[in-house]
Amino acid sequence: MKPHLFISSLALAAAAGAASAQEACSTYEIQRGDSLRELTIEVYSTEDFRIIFDANRDVIGNNPNIIRVGDVLTLPCLEEIGRAPDVPQTEAEAMAAEMAAELVAAAEKRAAKAIADAEARVAEAEAKKASEDAVVAAKAAARDEIEAARAEGAALIRNADGGERPGIRDRQLLLITGGNYAPFTDEALPHRGLYTNLVETAMLRAAPEQAYKIQFVNDWSSHLDLLMPTLAFDGTFPWSRPNCEAPEALSEKDRARCETYNFSNPFYEVVDTFFAREGSGYEQTLTYADFAGTTICRPEGWSLSHMDAVGLYEPAITLLRPVSPDDCFHAVMDGTADIVAIEAHLAVGAISRLGYEHRILENPNLAAIKSLNVMTHKDNPDGEAILETLNQGLAIMQQSGEWRDIVSDALRHQMENG
Repeated sequence: MKPHLFISSLALAAAAGAASAQEACSTYEIQRGDSLRELTIEVYSTEDFRIIFDANRDVIGNNPNIIRVGDVLTLPCLEEIGRAPDVPQTEAEAMAAEMAAELVAAAEKRAAKAIADAEARVAEAEAKKASEDAVVAAKAAARDEIEAARAEGAALIRNADGGERPGIRDRQLLLITGGNYAPFTDEALPHRGLYTNLVETAMLRAAPEQAYKIQFVNDWSSHLDLLMPTLAFDGTFPWSRPNCEAPEALSEKDRARCETYNFSNPFYEVVDTFFAREGSGYEQTLTYADFAGTTICRPEGWSLSHMDAVGLYEPAITLLRPVSPDDCFHAVMDGTADIVAIEAHLAVGAISRLGYEHRILENPNLAAIKSLNVMTHKDNPDGEAILETLNQGLAIMQQSGEWRDIVSDALRHQMENG
């Protein structure tokens, strides 16, 4: 029997030989260092590796995490996977076409950068190749071993006590998120953001055979106002869960969120706090009562539950709700708003990017810890099964230590790159 080298299909290519110049409607033999994700980017200009996985289950098996050198994969035609260009007939189709174009452009940009970086390192890599081959091989083997162990552990945990994952209809799931929310979700971030990586990994661990796609629509309010209520998407993330057990203390929108959506277990927790201009006094006040009469800016679509709980609602304060978080910081600087109520991670990055460092400061005394969850609409017949699958995957990641690794890598990237 010919020995096979097993490769992590989701990791970046570890050595030379990655797929290049491949086309749809053809076949491809797996080489050392290949990955399904990189091959899918090369052929289809998207990171959705399940395009190739679903067409080659008989070759790959039920675990897309493992591919074998020498296996020959079928690369489906564009028409077969629904990616052939069509003329939009409706507004919804036009929106979908625009979103697809954005995804392709982002993927092409990432691929072009990867190629440029690789070419820039050719000379140095060639000089060191002989001495580094053993190190590369050892690292690749270690990654493969860890990935295989995690996949095996995921199966054991998934099947523990005879429990089975709830059934989801045999179809591709569509999840939606948005950008400009570093380090959690943005197409320019590694793995398209910390939270996106957590969701994808949870799905892989709990249900490797389940087809899904994650799309980005940066108009966050449209997720809840249009796209989820019409069941155009199966789930959206990341959203905070209001205190649904005390509806009398919630705003109308937060009560509606509790009544309309189901929530996953928390994948991550954030600190929601307040920022104000230096010298205003609001950056150092000790009580929420001191905010009475102010104008507080919070981006549209963001939950008001933590503000409602401490009495920060109209008419006690004036609420400003622009679409972009950046608009809130501009409003504080031009005097349109007194305070920005926002998540701390996002705020630090935005303040630095906008050049407002040392001019807009965080109030360290008034903050609330909030969870970030995946939401499904209660009218979706697969909604609860989707959440249970994600919860199962999250539990596997937390037990194996993979959750901690993903979070650490993402936060380190944020600190190093701003």
